[in-house]
Amino acid sequence: MIDPREVDKVPDEEWEEFKKRAAKDELFYTGPGDLLDTPEGRSKFCRLNESGLFNKDDPVYPGYKIWVFNNQGEGMVVKRRSRVDPSLMENVEFGADGNPISRSFEPA
Repeated sequence: MIDPREVDKVPDEEWEEFKKRAAKDELFYTGPGDLLDTPEGRSKFCRLNESGLFNKDDPVYPGYKIWVFNNQGEGMVVKRRSRVDPSLMENVEFGADGNPISRSFEPA
């Protein structure tokens, strides 16, 4: 399994080879439809990844990131720019089953 944090550590000359390996990994983000889009996917992400902070590019707001604060097997918080009001960050807490528990907003 590829650790999403590896993306930032790949030297430029190895990038193409890394992308080929990553595309075979079911946890690698490839756009809409990734694991964070469904309860089953979030549950799998939470279970398989270590506790820690992960990030990926936000497909809706280029130049911004989606942040995932994972607590392995317990739950996660997904923080991203609000789809309703881009001046806010939306924080959604999910349980280990991938279903939402709470939602809060803060200034971006």
